[in-house]
Amino acid sequence: MAGADSLTGIEEAMARLEAYMQGLVESPVLWLSAPARHLLSAGGKRLRAALVFRAAQLGGRPIAPQTVYAAAAVELVHAASLVHDDLIDQSPHRRGQPTIHEKWHHDAAVLVGDYLFALAARAIALTGEIRVLEAIAEAAVAICEGEISTVDQVEPLEVALESYRLKIGRKTASLFGAAGRIGAICGGAAEETVAAMGAFGYALGMAFQIVDDVLDYVGDEHLLGKPAGGDLRRGLITLPLIYAVAHDDSDGLLRRAVARFGEPFPPEEFAAVLQRVQNSSGPRLAREEALRYYEQALKHLQVVTEPEQRSPLEEIARRVVERTY
Repeated sequence: MAGADSLTGIEEAMARLEAYMQGLVESPVLWLSAPARHLLSAGGKRLRAALVFRAAQLGGRPIAPQTVYAAAAVELVHAASLVHDDLIDQSPHRRGQPTIHEKWHHDAAVLVGDYLFALAARAIALTGEIRVLEAIAEAAVAICEGEISTVDQVEPLEVALESYRLKIGRKTASLFGAAGRIGAICGGAAEETVAAMGAFGYALGMAFQIVDDVLDYVGDEHLLGKPAGGDLRRGLITLPLIYAVAHDDSDGLLRRAVARFGEPFPPEEFAAVLQRVQNSSGPRLAREEALRYYEQALKHLQVVTEPEQRSPLEEIARRVVERTY
């Protein structure tokens, strides 16, 4: 979950959200309902939902049922994208549990992802707000674009950085941005605030994904529920690797490894490459970039003049950049 402090005052809304999402999974076809329940019951940070509810409070209204439906739609789109993302990347674990395609079947993962998108559409309809539909539809398109986009080179540095930022902006930050906008819309906030919450969410999403990519290299494996170096093992170029190549690869070890992505990694070679990235300046420089996006996010909160309204959003942002799993 997003953390105790950042949930104070929205506990009831979060509980209603969980109850609603669990109640949605009612298909008699077990190949759909069982994997969907497996994924939703695994929990997760629910950061996007917390962002929806906090942004909704900026309008000065109680959190209405339509906001719960909107938050559910955001979380369901996120869950659907995870199923398809794990399938494309052939990830064996998610949050310490087997992924859908590993526990059930490749076909089940495709259909469950589609099923969750359909449940999200049902939730959107219940909001009765066309702007919620527009925001989530835009984010869903961006997620698909981000998923299929590739970062296929580590040099030149600026080209690699541009490709990486474009990918994570679409794949991850777009839905965070939608969550901020949607919450402000449902809460009846002014248009200036709606735009600011969208920008806040987008910058926060960029920071979130960068931290995620750093933790894949240097995070605690027990907390993460998966071994270190998953992205490297799958041949995915992320920010820590890009910076490691740029600043700490004088003998070309990392460049040679990247050139062979797609081929099997001998265990001893994989261990050497992983250790090189872990010991390089790559993870540190990537975290510094995440902090820059965090600072950008906080600047967008300047439109929120009441400290008691701004503080919970600042807390969500802080937890994003300080998280260890």
